[in-house]
Amino acid sequence: MSKIHRFYSIISAALSGLALVLTVAPANALPGQHINTVVNWTKAKAQLPTLKYNSEAHGYDGRKGKLYFYVNVTSQNGTVTKEGITISGDSNVKFTKKNARTVQLIQDIYNSNVANDFSKSRSITKVGRDQFYAGNKFAYIAAEVQGGSAFQIINLSSLQGEIDNARYCQTNQCDL
Repeated sequence: MSKIHRFYSIISAALSGLALVLTVAPANALPGQHINTVVNWTKAKAQLPTLKYNSEAHGYDGRKGKLYFYVNVTSQNGTVTKEGITISGDSNVKFTKKNARTVQLIQDIYNSNVANDFSKSRSITKVGRDQFYAGNKFAYIAAEVQGGSAFQIINLSSLQGEIDNARYCQTNQCDL
């Protein structure tokens, strides 16, 4: 076998392996990605609802049973800025780092990397009902809301702005 033929055989095998891994590995749609990626990802996740555009919320949302899932996007380029999960009607679900049930839910929806990042995140501050966390990859906001528990994933670089906005909304009227 010539060196050139061997080289192409190795490259072909490597590319085939990579294609297989990309086909089998779940896509993770997270803040920073394009909304089309997130919409396609939710279609492949059985536990997530079908997303529809919601002009009032400037994003996409959907409900499936007790789970409400939403995605905020920038209007300029369709980049996802925030994703959220709210579970209603289940008093056992509280999005905290130590609640094994909710950490497992995060892992089931996203992956173990996101669940571990949340579990190991640092508590930054609490403003009103919102508890802010900083992980290594993302920032998180957990809150007890009327009839349920809410969890949001945001870019780490957006954390201070979200904290500032929450503080502002404590003393000023904000649309929630």
